[in-house]
Amino acid sequence: MYPDQGRRALIVDAAAVAFARDRYATASIAGIARAAGVPQGTLHRWFPTKHALALAVIDEQNARTFQALDTADPSPLVTLIRASRGVADLLMTDVVVRAGIRISLEHGVLAQQTASFYEQWIAGVVDVFRLALASGEVRGDVPAEALGATLVPYFTGVQLVSNVRTGRADLLPAVATMWQVMVLGVAERAHQERLLRVVRSTFAG
Repeated sequence: MYPDQGRRALIVDAAAVAFARDRYATASIAGIARAAGVPQGTLHRWFPTKHALALAVIDEQNARTFQALDTADPSPLVTLIRASRGVADLLMTDVVVRAGIRISLEHGVLAQQTASFYEQWIAGVVDVFRLALASGEVRGDVPAEALGATLVPYFTGVQLVSNVRTGRADLLPAVATMWQVMVLGVAERAHQERLLRVVRSTFAG
C-alpha cells in the first residue's frame, strides 16, 4: 500500500469509529481528522464532504462483507450458512462493517448506495439458490429469486434486532435459529439432517 493509500485507510477507519459511535449527522469531520492523525486539509483532499467519507465507509463495508460469500462449498446451502457466519463475525468484530451498515440505514441521502448494496447481496444469494435448486438440495416450489429476496432481509432483521436487544451478544444463536427455520422450510428432506448438523457446528461457541 502506498503511503497516501495508507493515510486514506486511516481516515476511513477513523470515520468508521465515529459513525459507529455517533449518528452521521453528529459525527465531526474535525474529530475524524484528529483521530486519523491528519490535518483537515489532508482529509478534504481525499474526501471533500462528509457524504463522500460516508460513501467510502459503505464501499469498504461492502467489499469486506462480499468476501464472505467467496467461501464456496460443494453444497450451495452450506456456502450460504458459512457465509452468514462470516458476516456475523464481521458485525461483531469489524467497526467498518458495523459503521457502514448503521449509516446506510439511518441516512436518507445514502439510500441509493444502500439499495445497490442489497441488490448485489440478493443477486449473489439468488445465484447460490439457483445452484441449490439445480442440485436438488432445495425444493422447487419457491423460485430462487424469492428465496434470495427473503433470506437477505431475514438476516438483516435478525442482526438489527440482535443489536438493539443485546448489542449482538446473541447474534450467533439467532442466526443459527434463522437457518434452522430456512433448512426445515426449503431444503429437501433428504438433505435436512446434514444441513442442520452444519448449522450446529458452524454456530457452536
